Amino acid sequence: MKREGRDSMRTRWESYITANLRAGWLRVRGALIPNVQSAVFATLAWLLCYYLLRDPAPIFAPIAAYLCLGFSRNREPRKVVEIGIGASTGVLIGDLFAHWLGFGGWQVLVLLLVTPLIGRMIDRSDLVTFQTGINALVVASMVSMPTAGGSGVPGPFDRWISALVGAAVALIATAFLPVNVVTRPKRFTAFAISETSAILHRLSKGLLDGDAQAIAQLRGRLAVLREVVNDGRRALTSAQETATINPGARGSRDVLAELDRMLGLVERLHITVSMMQRQARGMVAETGPMPGLAGPVWQVADLLEQVSQGVSAWKRPTRARDAAAALAASLAPLEIATHQDWRMHTLTSLLRAVVVDLLQLTGLSMAQARAVLADTGAFDPASEHGAATTEQASVLWGTEQLPAVSDDEDPSGVAGERPPDAAP
Repeated sequence: MKREGRDSMRTRWESYITANLRAGWLRVRGALIPNVQSAVFATLAWLLCYYLLRDPAPIFAPIAAYLCLGFSRNREPRKVVEIGIGASTGVLIGDLFAHWLGFGGWQVLVLLLVTPLIGRMIDRSDLVTFQTGINALVVASMVSMPTAGGSGVPGPFDRWISALVGAAVALIATAFLPVNVVTRPKRFTAFAISETSAILHRLSKGLLDGDAQAIAQLRGRLAVLREVVNDGRRALTSAQETATINPGARGSRDVLAELDRMLGLVERLHITVSMMQRQARGMVAETGPMPGLAGPVWQVADLLEQVSQGVSAWKRPTRARDAAAALAASLAPLEIATHQDWRMHTLTSLLRAVVVDLLQLTGLSMAQARAVLADTGAFDPASEHGAATTEQASVLWGTEQLPAVSDDEDPSGVAGERPPDAAP
C-alpha cells in the first residue's frame, strides 16, 4: 500500500510538472520578441541620455524603459505610465534626499516611511507606490557611495531626467510599435481549450478503466489550466488597452471581444470539469469502470480540440458545432444511465453543462445551446434579451440557423476573408 501511495504521488507530481513545463514554454515563446523589443528600446534610452544629454552614467534610463516595457507583447499603457511615474519620482526624491541629508540607518527608515506614501498620494496603483519607495532607496544609496574621482558624477537632477527619458521612450514604443494585439490572447485561449480537451481525454480513460487514482491526478492539470486562463486574461486586458491607443490595432477590437467571450466560457468550463473530476474520482472508487459515460466524454474532448485548432487558425468551427449539436441531442440522462444509477445521472448532468459551453465556444448563444440539448424544448429568441455578453451568440461566428452555418454566409470582422466551412 505504501508503495502504491508513493507511485501515485510521483505520478501526480509528474503530471503537474509536465503541465507546468508546457505552460512555461508557452510563456517563453510569447516573451521572446517582447524581450528583444524591451532590450532595444532600453539601449536606445541610454544612448539618448549619453550622447544628447551628456549624462556620463545614465543607468536609470534603460532601467526605467525596461521596467515599463516588460515581457509582454501587448503592453498596458496605464502600467507603463504608472511604472514611469513611480520610478522617476523615486529617483528624484532619493537623489535630493541623499545630497541634502546623506545616507544611513535613520535615512533608510525615513525614506521607507515617506516615499511610499508620496507614491500613494500620486496614484492608487501599487506599482507607483513600490517604484517610488524602492527607487528612492536605491538612488540614495548610490549617491552616498564613494567614487573614484570627482569628475563625471551625476548632479541631483541628472538621474531623474534619465529616468524620465527612459519612461518616455517606453511610452512612445507602447503607443506606436507595430504589434498584432490578437496573437497572445488567441494563443492562450487556444491553449486553454486544448488543455481542457487533454484533461477530458484523461478523465474518459479513467472512467473506462475504473482508475480512480488516474482521475485524482487530474487535479494538477486543472490547477495549471487555472493559471493558463489567468495568464490569458491578463494578456487579453493588455491587448484591449493597447488597441485603444495604438491606431494600427483598433481594427482588432471585434476579435478581442470574441476572445474575451471565449475566455469567459473556458473559465466556466474549468469549474464544471473540476466538479466532474471530483465526483468521478469517488464514484469510480465505489462502482468501478463507467464505460457508458467514457465514450461521450471522449467525444467532447475531441470536439474541444477541433475548436482549439479553429481558434488557432481563426476559422469558424462549423463542423465541430454540428457534431456537438448531434451529441447534445443524444445526451439524455435516462438513456445513458442504466438501472436508474444516480451516479451516472449526476455525471451526465455535468457533461451536459460542458456540452453547452462547447456549443457556445462554436458561436451559439446559451439559449441556442440549451435548445439543442435533449429534453430542453425549442429555442426561444426572447430569452436572449438582456443576457450577459458571455451568454449571447458570437458576433463573428454566431448564427440564427441551428446548428450549422451555410457556406455562403460571410460574418463581418474575421480578418477580411470568408471563413471556410469547418475548423481543421
